Parts: sequence; C-alpha cells; structure tokens
Amino acid sequence: MIYTLTMELPPTLNEIIDAARESWQKSAAMKKQWTNKITAFVAECDIKFLGQVWLEFHWYLTNFGRDADNVAAACKFIMDGLANAHAVRNDNLTVIQSPVLHYYHRSSQDNGVILRISSSADFLLENILNANKYSSFALQECQQKINRFLE
Repeated sequence: MIYTLTMELPPTLNEIIDAARESWQKSAAMKKQWTNKITAFVAECDIKFLGQVWLEFHWYLTNFGRDADNVAAACKFIMDGLANAHAVRNDNLTVIQSPVLHYYHRSSQDNGVILRISSSADFLLENILNANKYSSFALQECQQKINRFLE
C-alpha cells in the first residue's frame, strides 16, 4: 500500500540554523512546533506501518536557487512527525529503508512537499524512470553492463 501526504514546506536547514544561532530556545520551539504540526496531520491521515518503509519526497519550490541538502533537511520534522503519530514504529534506519529519494520540482505556487510512503520499495522505480528519462531497455542494458563488470 502506498500513501501520499501533501503538506506545507517545513523550515529548511538555513532557517533551522538561523533560529539556533539566535537562541537554543527559539530552535527548540521551532522543532517542537513543526514536529507537533506534522504529528497532528499524520494522525488525522490514520496511517500505520508495522515494519519497514520506503520514503519518497517531492519538494515543490518557487526558488531553485536553494541547495538540495538545505531543502531536504526539512524531512527531519516529517520523519519525527511520522514516528510521533505512530504511523511508523520508529524513524531510525531499521524502519526507514534506503534509498530515501528526493525529487525537486519547480512550482509557481506556494512551496510544499508531497511524501509518498510504502511498505515496499517497488513504487520507487516509477519515478526513477520518469525523473531520469530511462526506458526499461536502457535499464536492462545498464544492468547487463553492471553484471559483466561484477563477473
């Protein structure tokens, strides 16, 4: 089963660092506010995964001048919210599986994020194919090259 959650963009790493530089209290308040906000949202969605999960983030941004890692740091609040809402057992690496994919999209609307979450990694392949414009033939050819290299 795949769930898709759409939410506003949490603070980016630069915003988190700026708050922490002002005071640890401001940083802690930001963390608490956003984790609680996402916890409440996820709880309303009534999602529950008992085992491992795979995540795919689609970040919608009006400003592509941002660094990818700056934006992706916002997933901290989202993963903590998933764990706090008991949608996942934990947000550590025994539950959240690799790869955790991040896609960046230009948006003329407000910034936001779409999170896709599943108990199977199978759903990840469709967007890898779309994002990288690979055909199944190109993937098979690539796999054959990798297999020859490993022999």
